[in-house]
Amino acid sequence: MYPGEYTFLFGLGMAFAFLNSYGIGANDVSNSFSAAVGSKALNLKQAVLITSVCEFLGAFLMGSSTTDTIKGGLIDVALFEPQLELLLLAMVCSLVGSSTWVLFTSSRGWPVSTTHAIVGAITGAGIAGFGASAVHWAEIGKIIISR
Repeated sequence: MYPGEYTFLFGLGMAFAFLNSYGIGANDVSNSFSAAVGSKALNLKQAVLITSVCEFLGAFLMGSSTTDTIKGGLIDVALFEPQLELLLLAMVCSLVGSSTWVLFTSSRGWPVSTTHAIVGAITGAGIAGFGASAVHWAEIGKIIISR
């Protein structure tokens, strides 16, 4: 792999990561503050401001265990070591699938779990790359039970 050879894939991943964040934020804001805004206890600007601060602080202060699970606890990333570009492709495909699903369902007002969307996408990428044995099924079970 040469430096810059997969920059386009990285850029595409960044674009879909932004879309995924947008969908997650929109979903979280609507779930958390719909009653407060609907009852006029808060206006929309106040709800967005409070959510922005709380979402950032939650991710910054308490998100490391979640990040560790997502980045390496769902599938066996060691299988990708001979071809790291395949791991990049798998993660970009996961972002495309997750962000598309979250935005699609949110645009129709359907309930969606953003956590299950990204977990399912990464699990699917692992299965597509190396089969079902690449998935850490015990971790998937913990996530399903916790939701």
